[in-house]
Amino acid sequence: MPLPKPAEMSQDPDLRATLLKWARKFVDSEAAADRVVQRTINVICDNPELLDGAHMNEALFALLRRYAFDENDLRASRQSGSASPAFDDTSNKEDLQTE
Repeated sequence: MPLPKPAEMSQDPDLRATLLKWARKFVDSEAAADRVVQRTINVICDNPELLDGAHMNEALFALLRRYAFDENDLRASRQSGSASPAFDDTSNKEDLQTE
């Protein structure tokens, strides 16, 4: 896929559609995929030199994949953070019962 010029990337529907297709394979929601795609496009627009060279698609995919993993890590930390208080409350109840 030939990439558009950096100034045109944020508005290119074909690029966005391709990135969404890739992102959906790594994250579990459409909202997360949209965030990953937007972050990828923003970085490429700000740093077009990241795509210099013969392997532009691979570089773009690697960048998107890194942001998808970041998104999954963030989701996991949010889930574990919200689950921790319930776990702590349960352990405190058990401690009280044994006293």
